Amino acid sequence: MTLTEDHDRPATGGRGRLTRRSYIATAAAALGTSALAGCSGSRGQSLEPDVPDGVPETVETQYWREWETIDADSPPLDYSATAGAVLDRLPVEFSSEDDPWMREHALMVRRGLNDLGIAVTLNDRPLNQLYAQSWATKGLEAVISMSTHGPDPQRGLDPNPLLMRRTAGSLSNYDNYYHPELQELLTEQAQTTDRAEREDLVAQAQEIFAEDVGALITLFPNIVTAVNRERWSGYVETPGNGPTMDSFVWTEVNLQPKTDNRTYVKGVTTSMNSLNLPWAAGGAEAKRLTFIYDGLFDATPDLDVVPALATGGGFVDDTTVELELREGVDWHDGEPFTAEDVKFTVELYQEYTSSSQVPFYEPIESVEVLGDHEVRFNLTNPDASFMTQRVVRSVIIPKHRWEDVDNPSQHNPDAPVGTGPFEFENWEQGTRFSASRNDGHWMFDDDWRAEALGEQAERGPGIDRVIWINVSNVDALIGSLQNGAIDAIGTTLSTLQAERAANTDGIEQMSAGSYAPLDGKLMFSCPLVRDKEFRVALAKAVDSQRFVDDFLQGEATVPSGENPISPLTQWHNPETTAYEIDIEDARIILERAGYTWDGDDNLRFPNGEAWGAFVERIQPENTHKRRSELDQPDFS
Repeated sequence: MTLTEDHDRPATGGRGRLTRRSYIATAAAALGTSALAGCSGSRGQSLEPDVPDGVPETVETQYWREWETIDADSPPLDYSATAGAVLDRLPVEFSSEDDPWMREHALMVRRGLNDLGIAVTLNDRPLNQLYAQSWATKGLEAVISMSTHGPDPQRGLDPNPLLMRRTAGSLSNYDNYYHPELQELLTEQAQTTDRAEREDLVAQAQEIFAEDVGALITLFPNIVTAVNRERWSGYVETPGNGPTMDSFVWTEVNLQPKTDNRTYVKGVTTSMNSLNLPWAAGGAEAKRLTFIYDGLFDATPDLDVVPALATGGGFVDDTTVELELREGVDWHDGEPFTAEDVKFTVELYQEYTSSSQVPFYEPIESVEVLGDHEVRFNLTNPDASFMTQRVVRSVIIPKHRWEDVDNPSQHNPDAPVGTGPFEFENWEQGTRFSASRNDGHWMFDDDWRAEALGEQAERGPGIDRVIWINVSNVDALIGSLQNGAIDAIGTTLSTLQAERAANTDGIEQMSAGSYAPLDGKLMFSCPLVRDKEFRVALAKAVDSQRFVDDFLQGEATVPSGENPISPLTQWHNPETTAYEIDIEDARIILERAGYTWDGDDNLRFPNGEAWGAFVERIQPENTHKRRSELDQPDFS
């Protein structure tokens, strides 16, 4: 049985300061008075339905247009709108496994809805269930579903991972969002290889999405962790990765020992399931094994694309990319790296459908070897992101090691061989993974690293080895850091946890910004969500800044409006619409749109002529228009 939470609404009107202690107390109270999923309780009195001619009395959650990606009779969400009726409890889902403070964030969203007169049922789901919705595109199971996007490098290097999911053809469009003008802009920018032209299109897309309240983009959470500063210097604060996580290798190639020990030990709570990176099903191996392999390009902490196995090149025309490859590179077993390895890699991924490398090879039609260290990619269609996220996400494997493998997707190399900055050493499943330094790798060159890292670069002998130790939980990680068994925590902590760890001499809390937003996805098949008046009121009711200040102690960035593109990235548009937090104004918006409240301050759907106006606003051609744009009167 899934635990849900339901709590009495606070008084309407101005908000008092809600401190971190208050959030914790509220969460505890919610757990103490929880209701089971599906229980609705008393919702006050509704009005007798007064329905204009030709207008339905009730509108169900439904598919309002044809979706090529959806093969289902009806959406999984059962939520309807009825003339004059008190709103049913709004199902809102999250996972407390997602971030240490996600429960408190859900309470913050519920508080905003309560202030509008809307009762809420919170559903704390297992994280794997929550994320599984991305593979079930028929739609969300809640009106609001919140989760933090992962800190994969692609999400900072290119706008597509966060914007293209809002298109009708995306398998990740499980909130059923559709905006015709935005659809056209996103399709155009995805094929525009001229950088300046594309930046203008992406800026316009951000403006449309934010003004439309296409989702609740509440904050960009910092990556918070704790490290040993007595033993090591040179931790690199990489956006989205922090100084200790596994999406980037910068800390490990930059660390300098302060003692005679040159083995760096990182504590983690997730274990690898195989040594087959190209066919990894996400998880730890999809990141940790990138220490062993190289891609064609890499990304710096400033989110610049820099050379890796490729040293230069780019678009020759909209569907042709030519790259020069790095010379003098050997695989870890001593064999030379050539363009044949790149061609073989792409063709193997295509033939056997490499699960982790789809973002890289998906747009490639064919590969040509132009010389020992020169290669050409012929793309199926123009793909603007090929020279950003796709080449950085690439993993190149050795032809001589894989060409005789009968079933690559089931292959588990005894000792994976790459060209990366670290060589495979040992793996004990569920316990530890270790890799030793590849001394000739360019990332260990002090001058090369200084150019890539700037002021964060350090010079010196560096480390000899990295060891990942699996520890059962965060409390055990903190204890292991404090007693010296590990040098750093390789996962995200809450500020409270990081502060507790830093109570020991030599241990410091560290944090870095992130380009991965906390996305409160709205189910656009739901009639309530389809009303832009409601969406704008909701945006004005959810006070993310207060949550960041009072609970997260400033360890997050609140965007200007509902913009999923972080200020840390080169694609950010700061001129997006921001609906100022104002509960009274939010209620006035609803009142003018025809919503009312009963004697218990429960929000009711419009009735009479206002109900007819509501039904007009939620039609496919109108759901992105305000009441005034449709020449509807003020129903207050």
